[in-house]
Amino acid sequence: MTKIENKIFDWIRKNILLIFLGAITLLGIAIHLCGMDFKSDDYNSFLYPWWVGIESSGVQGLATQIGNYNISYQIITYLFTLTPLGPLYSYKALSIAFDFVLALSAALLVYSFDSKKSHLKPVLTYGLVFCSMTVVLNSSFWAQCDSIYVSFILLSIYFLKKEKNIPSFVMLGIAFAFKLQAVFILPVFLFYYVCTRKTSILHFLIIPAVDFVMCLPAIILGRNPLDIITIYAEQTDYGKLIQMNCPNIYAFMCEGNDMSNYYLFKTLSIVLTITILGAGLCMLIYKRTDLSDTQNFLLASIWTVFTCIMFLSSMHERYAYLLDILTIIYAVVNVKRVWLPIVCNLVSLRGYCYYLFSYDVLDIKITAIVYIAVYAYVSYIFIKDVVMNGKKLDDEKHIMNELKKGRKSGEENGWLTDDEVREHFRDKTIE
Repeated sequence: MTKIENKIFDWIRKNILLIFLGAITLLGIAIHLCGMDFKSDDYNSFLYPWWVGIESSGVQGLATQIGNYNISYQIITYLFTLTPLGPLYSYKALSIAFDFVLALSAALLVYSFDSKKSHLKPVLTYGLVFCSMTVVLNSSFWAQCDSIYVSFILLSIYFLKKEKNIPSFVMLGIAFAFKLQAVFILPVFLFYYVCTRKTSILHFLIIPAVDFVMCLPAIILGRNPLDIITIYAEQTDYGKLIQMNCPNIYAFMCEGNDMSNYYLFKTLSIVLTITILGAGLCMLIYKRTDLSDTQNFLLASIWTVFTCIMFLSSMHERYAYLLDILTIIYAVVNVKRVWLPIVCNLVSLRGYCYYLFSYDVLDIKITAIVYIAVYAYVSYIFIKDVVMNGKKLDDEKHIMNELKKGRKSGEENGWLTDDEVREHFRDKTIE
């Protein structure tokens, strides 16, 4: 082999991850481009008429509601009407751009979780997310925007794990400003708040504040600020259907038909969901689970999102988007359960194929049996690995950390020494 050949192979070996990153990006772009001209029923019935209404109304049209998405998305749609892209490519270009952000956010999150700081897992995560069929179908075929709010949720989790609370809740507020489904992740933030005491209840007020700021241009033009709330309230009642192509427990009850007792079912589903999540929180508190631990936090996040999807009514197939991404991240961190994202994404893929192409790969009731079985197993490992055997809070460590934080300012105020704190802790334990 010549010296030039050796140098080429040496360069390839040293930059193999970078080469893989470029190759998987090109592959992902090629897959995305396959769906750019596809027009879904959602686009024909909703997205395109919304575009026409927003374009014809101009900037003053932001003062009124056009469509049933939040004001933030209406503002961005208006800005796109000023470009020559046209409605179909504009919607899809925005979503695909955030597919990149989503993949990069997932990779960044995995990198922050890896104590060895290896680049292999983040690059693998990026490729798995960007080329995921549900991600591709959601943006380039369906022209939906779920990658936007999920990207900001992942960034929110990233900042939360870095104990940068304000940026974390700002990201969560941006996610909520785009999609109501951002509330699926709120329970685990509440769990984190209660179990670790590293955040304040005041941080949760950042979420509606950021939502308000995101909608401010429309409010300045005369929009009623209450629309920020009423839009989402109206979304939950859209169609008044209990089951909307999501294979949860309601797949056995109504099969998408109109329900005369819709509001009763809806109320009961909310109560049931809150009860189950509340039971999970009580177990975490009782067992003193440390949710700042990576494995604990990821599995708790998957369980809370899965619980919302499984027991809340009126769930679309797309609402499992966040769950699909979280399971991919979890499988990269914990390779023993690589089957979890495979099953969850295949279940979502069934729903996408049914809606987009009218192709029913598998009866929804059979899919629901699989999904319920997966949820039951996730609940089992949540209780086993997180609640019972997960990393626990260290009271002495917590006290020592608090002491060290205030050491400089507290030395002159007669605070206890480190040894005195340890002795005090041991005495309290004996009592």
